Amino acid sequence: MTCTIISTGEELKLVCKNENEPPYPEIKAKLREKIWELYCKGYDRFWINCEYGVPLWCGEIITALAMYNDIELNIAMPYEEQSTNWVEEHRDRFFRLHADSDNVEIISHHFTDDCYKLADEHMIDDSDLLLVVGTHTDCYGASYAKKNGIKVEQLLIPLT
Repeated sequence: MTCTIISTGEELKLVCKNENEPPYPEIKAKLREKIWELYCKGYDRFWINCEYGVPLWCGEIITALAMYNDIELNIAMPYEEQSTNWVEEHRDRFFRLHADSDNVEIISHHFTDDCYKLADEHMIDDSDLLLVVGTHTDCYGASYAKKNGIKVEQLLIPLT
């Protein structure tokens, strides 16, 4: 079965930017637990958009699990220049994840106002489950999934 993971982006608003300091390790631990739980329930294909934050971290978790498990990572890249303005460390992680993934699909060659929405639709259309990470439930991806009969789960993350 296939699961798409999207984030509401709340983790990007945290004051602390060091991923080794709280609450980041707790967030990543929750993500690891949830991805493992989903894998044990039969979800062995995952989609992310590889945006910095939860999607990138989930991709790193999935590729680590793939070293010892039959699990697949797919990336729907919203546009070709997605990581151009990222800091070098995050850009390196982005490209390493692309190299370690099973499939990368570029949704748009250039940034457009709807490229992220189109990436969400592309991923969700190929999924049995949408996992929304964050406290907001009114994101576009969740309403799109529900409208198309895709099961939606929410994972609340510790932001403090």
